[in-house]
Amino acid sequence: MKQLDQLAQDYRIADDWIDALRAADSKIDDKVDACLTKVANASPTLPAPDRIWRAFEIPLADVRVLLVGKDPYPNTQHAVGLSFSTGPGGPIPGSLINIYAELAADGFTVGDDGDLTPWTDAGVMLLNRALTLPGGTEARPRTHLGWWRPLIVATARAIAADAASRPIASILWGVPAQRLGKHLGPNVKILSSSHPSMQSVSRPAGGYPPFEGSRPFSRVNAWLSANGEQPVDWNLAT
Repeated sequence: MKQLDQLAQDYRIADDWIDALRAADSKIDDKVDACLTKVANASPTLPAPDRIWRAFEIPLADVRVLLVGKDPYPNTQHAVGLSFSTGPGGPIPGSLINIYAELAADGFTVGDDGDLTPWTDAGVMLLNRALTLPGGTEARPRTHLGWWRPLIVATARAIAADAASRPIASILWGVPAQRLGKHLGPNVKILSSSHPSMQSVSRPAGGYPPFEGSRPFSRVNAWLSANGEQPVDWNLAT
C-alpha cells in the first residue's frame, strides 16, 4: 500500500486529497515515500508523528483559504502541525503577536493563547512549507523544506485545480511563501504581504506591502462575499 493510501486509511489525510495530489503530480507517491524515508532517517524530528499531517485533516473540498507558514515551532509542545498555531494553552510567539494585532485591527477578536484550530474549522488550511523540523542540536531546517517541497507544490496545484469550480483564496506572507503563487494562479485569489515576524512586519517584501496594515482577514472576506461565498469567521475569542 502506498504511503498516501495508508495515511488516508489511518485518518491522517482526508480522502479527497489522494486523487487530487496524484492528479497534480503523477509521481507524488514516490516523492512522498522518499521524503518520509529521509524524515525517518533524520530522527529525532518535530512535531510528533500523529501531528505531522494535521494540515491535511481538512478535506480539500472544505478548504476556503490557504494560509502558508514555514515550518513547525522548535518545541515539542508547540509544534502542533498547523502553521503559526501553538495549540490550546500554547504561548503567543512574536509572529503570532503581530498576527493577533492585525486581526484585532481588522475587526476580529483574538484568543488568549496560540490556538488557531477555530480557523481550520472555518475552512482555513494552515499549511507549513515543511511538515517536519529537526529536533536535534545540529538542526538544519532547510533540508526539511527541500524534502517536503514536492508535496507542498502538489498541494498548491491541487487547490488551484479545485478553485477552477469554486472560490478559494490564499494568504502568502513573506517571499518564500509568495513563490507558491505561481502554482496557485490564476484560479486562486492571492493576497500577499511581508511576513508577520518582528523583523519583517513593517517592511515591504517581494514587491508587496508590509504585513502591518495589510488587513488580510477582512480583504479575504470581502472577496469571498463578492463571489457569493460566506465570509470566514476569523474570531478566536467567544
